[in-house]
This record gives sequence, structure tokens and C-alpha cells, in this order.
Amino acid sequence: MGRSTRQNIGQAIFMGSSPNFMTLLRHPQHIVGEVDVGPALPSSVSLARHRAKAHTFKRGITSDVLIIAQQNINATSVMFDLGFGPNEHFCPSTSPVYIVPAEANAQWTLNGESQCVYLALPAQDVTQLFEAFGVTAPAEHLWRLAGRGFDERLVHELVLRLWQEVSNVGPTPLLESSCRVALLHTLARRFQREPTPAAKTTPKLERRLLNRVLEAIHALPPEGVSVERLAQIAGLSPFHFSRLFQNSTGRTPYRYYDELRFQRACDLLTGTSASIGDIGGQLGFANPSQFTRAFSRHAGCSPRRYRTQQGFRCH
Repeated sequence: MGRSTRQNIGQAIFMGSSPNFMTLLRHPQHIVGEVDVGPALPSSVSLARHRAKAHTFKRGITSDVLIIAQQNINATSVMFDLGFGPNEHFCPSTSPVYIVPAEANAQWTLNGESQCVYLALPAQDVTQLFEAFGVTAPAEHLWRLAGRGFDERLVHELVLRLWQEVSNVGPTPLLESSCRVALLHTLARRFQREPTPAAKTTPKLERRLLNRVLEAIHALPPEGVSVERLAQIAGLSPFHFSRLFQNSTGRTPYRYYDELRFQRACDLLTGTSASIGDIGGQLGFANPSQFTRAFSRHAGCSPRRYRTQQGFRCH
């Protein structure tokens, strides 16, 4: 399979606190069927091809936006549950695409054999590119688009072409970034073609509920927090909670948590002598490498270099 790694796998439920999609795929006992995992790509982008008979895929909550390009399908039903009940998403076109938002506690069920390619993109990168393309409230648009499968030939072709090139030739930063930008630009244009809802008062979380949710987020428990748990605190469905939270704070729950954790990391790096590993562990990262990658994405440099630049040296 070129440079991809083949895994023959069985079925189980992945347990974890907001892993990325590649982490899920590296636990082969958690997925039905056969998965070819693509080589590592820049910017934490993940690619994989999945072949399986009728099955249920329990993704759970991950930190990526998942784009699914269906290749071959003998199923007549694709039931998606994004955290608030199953709905039929089947798209009978020749270029079917499915979107799964990062914060959806997702699973999907197909009633027949299928093959597809998964492209997982970090949620923060997706949001930043959409905003650069002039999309307002990108998370809201993504959730609306995730409501069912849809036909989008260019997106479908880009995902499949990226998989073929990466599998046969290997990853290159230019190829990955070009496809990612073209793909998200196509989706942004689709968003902008959608009719804009009539202007009305933007619904927000009640102040007392928002305070309770923020208190839970600001505690920064090492095991992390999930949208499901925050929605439970607010007494809402994950979907409705995510909308109201963004309306109230200007950020999705994940982005708010991610930015808060980065700021806490900065404070610990400059205000304490704790090691890089200890700081990452306090903030819920599985290992120093994961913490360094996440921190560098925000700061543009490693935690150690940031600490040095700020005038503090760990002795």
C-alpha cells in the first residue's frame, strides 16, 4: 500500500479525552474493518482509508474536524449521531462528502459495505482559515453542513487525490497545504451561498449557567473537559450548548479551552520552575512531545525557548 500502514481491526469503543483522530486510528481494536493509515503529515493533519462491511464507527469526541469522502458504497443508509440522536445522512451522489465537527460525540452506522477516505484537520486551523476567507461564525456553518451528506465534487476529488499522492509518493508540506486551502475555500464558498437567516436577537447562555460552565473550564482538570460534560452542567444538548456558548463568548468551547490552557502554560513557564514535562502533565497532555507541539502551534516556538525569551531560566 505504498507508504501507508495496513491494520486489520475489530470492534470496540475508544475511550479517551479529546484525542486527535490519528490517535483513534492507532488503536486498531476500536474500529471495525480494515484501515490504511497514511504517513504523518505537517500541521497535525491525518489521512486514512477505511474499508468495512455493515458497521458502526464510534468516533467519540476528537480535536479534529473530520471530512469523509465516500468512494465505494453498497449501503442504502448512513445514520449519523452527532451527540443528539441518530439521523439519516445518506447522500446518493457520485461525490458524497460527510462532515463531522470536532466537538461532536459522533458515531455513524452503515447498513452495507463501504470504502472511504478520512481527512482530519485541527479545528483551530479550520476556524482560522474560514475566518481568513471571510466566513462569519464558521463553527455554526460547519454544524449546519454536518446535518447530512452532500455532493461536493471538488472537495471529494481533493481528499482522494491527497490520499493517493501521500500513499504513493509521500507527504510534502506544499501538497498538503495547497489541498487544505483549496478544500476549505470550496467549503467557505458553499457557506457563503447559503441564505443568511433573518436577523434576530442572538440567543446566549444565561449568566448563571455561563458562570458555572466557565468555572468548570477554568479548573483545567488534567483529564480535560468534554462538550458533553459542559452541556450537562448547562442542562442542554451538546449541539445547543455549543451554539449558545459561542454566542456568549465569541469562541467555541474547544477554542476557549485551548486558549485558556495556552495562557496557563505561559504563566507556569514564566512564573514557576516546574519542568516542561510537569507543566504539560498538569495541563492534561499525555507527554512532553504532545505539549510541545500544542504550545508551539500557539507561540511559534517551543516551551523551553519561550521560557528563555521571557527572561526566566529553569535551573
